[in-house]
Amino acid sequence: MADAAMLPAQLALPPAQRASGVVALPGSKSISNRTLLLSAMAAGVTTLVDLLDADDTARMLDALALLGVRVDRVDARQVRVHGTAGHLPVASARLFLGNAGTAVRPLTAALAVHGGDYAISGVPRMHERPIGDLVDALRPLGCDIRYLGHDGYPPLTIGAAGGRAGGRVAI
Repeated sequence: MADAAMLPAQLALPPAQRASGVVALPGSKSISNRTLLLSAMAAGVTTLVDLLDADDTARMLDALALLGVRVDRVDARQVRVHGTAGHLPVASARLFLGNAGTAVRPLTAALAVHGGDYAISGVPRMHERPIGDLVDALRPLGCDIRYLGHDGYPPLTIGAAGGRAGGRVAI
């Protein structure tokens, strides 16, 4: 080991002319679940690589299956999502999302605008996690969302009318 007295006070590095390589970023529940939902609502087939293997992602995959979205496991690293072009095949479903907040919130918004007869619930801890700000933002768009327990918290139901996409929303 070098003696600290022998080290230079400064080390000047010239600017790099180029850098290259591949970086595998750690998985993200939020990005994985948002990407799954967007792929399900898109037209065509989307291949997703390296989704995070987590309970939240598994709950989203379960929910998409109940909503009639076809998701094929290509291999250990890839899934292929067959998009519905914004028209989910199943208009009535009971979705149990465990403690997956990264699935509950985006699904609530998408289903509320889509419209249908949906119920969203989770484990008791999920029913303590607030969702009132999202519901308050969606209701002025015409979304029919009702609480089944305490106001502002899951479980909740979404009515058939559906809301309108776009416009101004206060959050």
